[in-house]
Amino acid sequence: MLRRLLFPFFSLILLLLAGCASKPAAYSGIRLPATSQARVTFQEKDVPAQCRVFAHVIVHTPAGATGAGIGERITEFARDKGADLILVGMSRKVPGKGAGDFQFLSYGPAHEYGFGKEWLGWKFGYKDWEAGGAMIGFGYKSWSETAAYDFGMKIQTVFLRCEPDHPGS
Repeated sequence: MLRRLLFPFFSLILLLLAGCASKPAAYSGIRLPATSQARVTFQEKDVPAQCRVFAHVIVHTPAGATGAGIGERITEFARDKGADLILVGMSRKVPGKGAGDFQFLSYGPAHEYGFGKEWLGWKFGYKDWEAGGAMIGFGYKSWSETAAYDFGMKIQTVFLRCEPDHPGS
């Protein structure tokens, strides 16, 4: 009798604990009016000081994606959320096949901030980032490659709004 009562209780506890250990939900960050174009840079020095950061995102890619496909998906997603500039950071291999599809995991910020005065570097999503494999080069030339990667990746990105027509600028 006691076993019948305890089994559902322990099952519920395990289910709740499993939920606590999972990755953050899909993008839940700040959304601005969509843009028609978003430039991409891989260098912090190329970000104009007046730009405002509104999203820290680690993108998980599936195995089999091309550099061009990755670039298109990230750019489309960022424009939909309101970015007119995307800063791309480092990339890591993901053990196994990677994500089943593209995942955009948000890590803040709670409020927009000025890149020129307040950018502190790639200090978000640390546990997620460290769970990746070896560092790999994924830069400007990779962004247009048509060959498929046989592994998934984690890619650091920051979405920015630089145009003066945005109320927060």
